[in-house]
Amino acid sequence: MALRSLLLFLALLPASSDPVVTAIISEGRSNSRVMEYLERLPAPRLSSSTKLTEACEWARAEFEKLGLKARLEEWGSFPVGFDRGPWSAKMVAPEKKDLTIGFNAWSPGTDGPVTGAAVLAPTTDDELQAVKEKLKGAWVISSSRGPEKYRIAYDEAGIAGVLRTEGNELIHTSGNPRIEWDKLPTRVTVTLLGSQHKEIVDLLKAGKDVTLTIDIKVEFKKGPIKLYNVIAELTGSEKPDEIVIVGGHIDSWDGATGTTDNGTGVSTTLEAARLLTKAGAKPKRTIRFMLWSGEEQGILGSRAYIKAHPEETAKISAVLVHDGGTNYASGINATEAMVPLLEKALDPLVKLDGDLRFEVRKVPGLPRGIGSDHDAYLAVGVPGFYWLQSGRAKYSFGHHTQNDLLALAIPEYQRHTSIVVAVSALRIADLAELLPRTNLTSTTLRSRRMLGIQLDPEMLVLEVLEDGAAQKAGVKAGDKLVKVNGAPVADTKDLGRAIQSAPKQSKIVVHRAGMDLEL
Repeated sequence: MALRSLLLFLALLPASSDPVVTAIISEGRSNSRVMEYLERLPAPRLSSSTKLTEACEWARAEFEKLGLKARLEEWGSFPVGFDRGPWSAKMVAPEKKDLTIGFNAWSPGTDGPVTGAAVLAPTTDDELQAVKEKLKGAWVISSSRGPEKYRIAYDEAGIAGVLRTEGNELIHTSGNPRIEWDKLPTRVTVTLLGSQHKEIVDLLKAGKDVTLTIDIKVEFKKGPIKLYNVIAELTGSEKPDEIVIVGGHIDSWDGATGTTDNGTGVSTTLEAARLLTKAGAKPKRTIRFMLWSGEEQGILGSRAYIKAHPEETAKISAVLVHDGGTNYASGINATEAMVPLLEKALDPLVKLDGDLRFEVRKVPGLPRGIGSDHDAYLAVGVPGFYWLQSGRAKYSFGHHTQNDLLALAIPEYQRHTSIVVAVSALRIADLAELLPRTNLTSTTLRSRRMLGIQLDPEMLVLEVLEDGAAQKAGVKAGDKLVKVNGAPVADTKDLGRAIQSAPKQSKIVVHRAGMDLEL
C-alpha cells in the first residue's frame, strides 16, 4: 500500500527535465514548512517596534539554519519607537457592551482605563459653544474630521479622546512615524466599527446618556531606533556577482498580526530558500533572499539598500516580490523582450497544477506605482516583478485591518506559491543572460500625481492641484479618499493597485462632512 501511494504521488508530479526542479516540487508538496514559518514569525512587526527587531533576528537565524550566509543590514532609524500593548473598549451605560476599536501607530494611549460620557462632535460653531461645558473628560463621537479649531477646543477642554468610524466594519491602521520625543502626540483617537459608532450616535440623538470605558496601553521609546533589512544568499556557481532577488517586506502595521501583509510573503521567501537548499540547487547566479523593513512607510528599506549599493544595480537580473497576500502566485508580467526567455524558463510552472494555473503575461512595460519594494528597483532600471495572484481570498478584507490574522492564510496557496517562487528564482538565475531591460516600464505611469492630489498616510486630501483630474471631478482639500472605481483605498498601496486596474474614465468616492460622495 505504501509503495502504491508513493508511485501515485510521483505520477502526479509534473514532468520536468530538471531534476532539481522536480525535487523542489516534490519537497514543496510533501513536506512544506511554509505555514510553520508563518505561525512562528513574531507579530505584529511595526517599523521601530521591538517585535520587528525580534522578527528580523529570527528570520536571519532561520536562513542560517539552512546553511545560507545571512545578515542584518542597518539602513536607517526612526526618531521614536512604538510598541502597542493590549487595548479594550466597552459601553457601560445605558447598557453594557464590548466594543471593537482600533487606533493608529505612533498615537497615544490612555492612562489606564478611562471612563467618560459620550458627546456628539459639534458640526457648527453654535454647537461647539453649546457643548463646551460637557467636553472635559468626555469621549467625543465624531463623524467627520471637522475644522482644526474644533480639535484645538477639544484639547483645551481636556477631552478623553475622539471616536470616529470609517463607515463600515473595517478598521484600518496606519500612522505617522515623523514625530519627536519632545513633542509626542497627546490626543487619543480611536476608530470604531461602523455599526457600533452608529449605535452610539443614535442613542445620543435619542437623548440617552452614553458612558464608555476605553483602555489603551502603548509605549513610546526614545530613539534613534535602528532599522534593518534581512539578507541571505545562495551563492552562484558560475556568475556569483550577478543576482536574482527573492523577497518581500517583513514589517507590518500593528492593528492585527500582519499575516497577509506581509507575513505570507516572508514565509514563502523562507520556504523558497528551504526548498532550494533541500533540493541541492546550485544556481549559476546568486539567489539573494531579502526581507525589507520600512515598506509600509514608503518602501524605505529597499530604497535605502539600493542607494547604499549602486554598484549592484547593473548586475541584478530580476527582483521577485511577494506582497499580495495569501492568494496563489498565478503569473508574472513580462515585456516583449522578456516573454520568450520567461516562457521557456517558467514552463515547469505552466504545467505545475491544472487547478492553480500560471501564465507569463505580455505587457507593454512592467507596471509601477503599486507601492511595494519592486517599485524601488524599477525606479533605477532593474526588472522588478510583483506576482500576479489569484484565488478565493479577499485581499482588502485583511489588508491593514483588524482582520489580518493567521486564520486568513490559505495553506494550499502558500505551499503552491513557495514552489513557484523557488522554481522561478532558480530558472531565472540559470538563464544564459540577464533579463533584458528594453522598454522596461510602461510609458504611462498612472499614479496619484496624475490624479492631481497630495495625500497624507490616511488618504486625507491635503492639496488639490489646479487643473488636475481631481479638481475637475470636484475633490476638495479635507476630503478622505475612500474608493477608486469601486476598490477600497486605505493607503497608497491600495491606491496604486486601484489606479493600475482602473479604466481611463473612473469614479471615485470621498468621505466629506459625514457622508460618502461619488465623484
